[in-house]
Amino acid sequence: MPKLMIVLGSVRDIRVGQPIAEWVKRAAEADGRFEVDYVDLKDLALPFMDEPNHPRMKQYTKQHTIELAERVETADAFLFVFPEYN
Repeated sequence: MPKLMIVLGSVRDIRVGQPIAEWVKRAAEADGRFEVDYVDLKDLALPFMDEPNHPRMKQYTKQHTIELAERVETADAFLFVFPEYN
């Protein structure tokens, strides 16, 4: 079964994108054709650019980066829910 990674890209406390991302998650799970991996960047609380090497090198040194990279590697498709600020 293909794995769909849904990434909620806002880290604010009040996020309009959260109910949208959760709706997409429920719809994808109900569809039954995908294994869904829901990634909320707020929950991950990743530091900003704390790896010493460029991501293309895949030489991660931080556990949080290693874990996220493993999740990304297993995904077959991605859906990003990001805010648009005017």
